[in-house]
Amino acid sequence: MQVKEIMTEMPETVSPGTFIGDVALMMRDLDVGIIPVVKNGELMGVITDRDITIRVTASGLNPFEVTVQDFISPNTVTISPKDDVDKARKLMAENQIRRLLVTEGNKLVGILSIGDVATKDSGDDAATGGVLEEISEPTDRS
Repeated sequence: MQVKEIMTEMPETVSPGTFIGDVALMMRDLDVGIIPVVKNGELMGVITDRDITIRVTASGLNPFEVTVQDFISPNTVTISPKDDVDKARKLMAENQIRRLLVTEGNKLVGILSIGDVATKDSGDDAATGGVLEEISEPTDRS
């Protein structure tokens, strides 16, 4: 099965100039923890609820005075919509992430979550469970 068959197409995005507070409200309203950051149609990275909590709130910054551009997580892991779901599982496990950005070149076309893989892929349930287990493993912080 290909990624494009189970991904969430055309996810909501923000620009680098969006206020962090507006992103937090958007996450609340959409019930998501990650929003892709796009500029001139090209993927720049993502902003996550963790970025907001650790890098903005915990630093005492006003989320309606700072913008996404200073808090983007730029090293996102991407996958092609034509790639196989097995490749997506491997990328998620290797990188200990629950979501992949689906791109064609630098253009964002979707997001694939571990939940999409678990509920929409009728393939290998054991493999998906293994990925979730690997994602949940603590990282070596030494």
